Amino acid sequence: MKTQRVAVWCLLVSILGIGLSAFLVFLHLGLMRGELLGGVACGGGGAFNCHAVTGSSWSQFLGIPLALWGLIGYITVLALSLLSLQSREWETDALTLLWGVAVVFVTVDAVLFSLMVFVIRFLCVLCLLTYALNLSLLLATWRWLRQTQVSVWKHLPVAVQSLVPSSRRPATLLFWGILLVGSSTTMGLHAATTFVSRGTLGSLQPQMREFVEKQPRVAVDISGDPSLGPVDARFQVVEFSDFLCAACNRMSKLNTIILANHRDDTRFVFKHFPLDTTCNNQITRLVHPGACDVAAASECAHRQGKFWPFHDRIFGGKEPYKPVNLEADARDVGLDMQPFQHCMASGEGMTAVKRDIAQAGEIGVTSTPTFVINGVRIPGILNPSTFEDLTSVLGEASTQNP
Repeated sequence: MKTQRVAVWCLLVSILGIGLSAFLVFLHLGLMRGELLGGVACGGGGAFNCHAVTGSSWSQFLGIPLALWGLIGYITVLALSLLSLQSREWETDALTLLWGVAVVFVTVDAVLFSLMVFVIRFLCVLCLLTYALNLSLLLATWRWLRQTQVSVWKHLPVAVQSLVPSSRRPATLLFWGILLVGSSTTMGLHAATTFVSRGTLGSLQPQMREFVEKQPRVAVDISGDPSLGPVDARFQVVEFSDFLCAACNRMSKLNTIILANHRDDTRFVFKHFPLDTTCNNQITRLVHPGACDVAAASECAHRQGKFWPFHDRIFGGKEPYKPVNLEADARDVGLDMQPFQHCMASGEGMTAVKRDIAQAGEIGVTSTPTFVINGVRIPGILNPSTFEDLTSVLGEASTQNP
């Protein structure tokens, strides 16, 4: 393989990698604000969910998103690729260093892929694309090194030493200039956006700790309610929700991301608080007509062990849900229609909904979504980073007061 062709390919990989990494950083920062950005490219459903991966507790190293580290890595590849195109003097050194960088990339990718498959249990298409780029970078540089019969392990220390700034090799200034400007700009942008989203470093947890300490603890009866996660989990998350609430719809997607990172220590419980005066005597204004019927239908689905498929069906659409579709959706999720229709007609489902509404009134729930996490009532949407801070504070509290 010709040297120039390899160098140009490395340059192309760096540009594509910078674009993908920048987009993943964009997704990460959006999640810090509770926004699900990226559209279809970030999750086609099923096993693919880029938000769950980028919002993972594994998606950071030293407090910095892995996508940002990847961006800096691809800037390094860019600088080395330009060096390799400078002159024949730089070809061997730069391409040897590119091989070394590719080895690090692929090794890290193998670890991250294992985490996606076995821990997070979601795949990120954009991440997989970066893995493919890194593998192609490794194969291209390795093939060139073998063809030119360069002893990689002997030459690698020499190549690293060649990057030491020297008046005899002024091109090193090109490398360090690109790397320093790119890295400082990237880190500065991250610091600025993090400050806008979460305030100064370390300021959120003390505020969260103060909030938790001041909140009166409330008890919620969750017997018989649909739930996910281990019964004896360290954190119990109860959400009062409304199937026709746009904020609840968005929260359902964020819940998936949060739970993907807390499968072993969090139990999630769903409760109803439809903003519909037909069944909810805790509100004075009809906000979501038909919400009571949808809630009752979900309870009838729960009796057949199909609550979560039904839940995902209702919250899965982009447009506001139309209650006239209830029976059709019940069939689509595999419900036995005769027991379902009997449950709806007899009022069994509605009885369960009203029980949740009564509990909501007892603990002061007035809007959706509202969470009760280990007895602490929290109204509004929770983004993954806020949830991490909150569980950290609650974990401290449980340790101090077992």
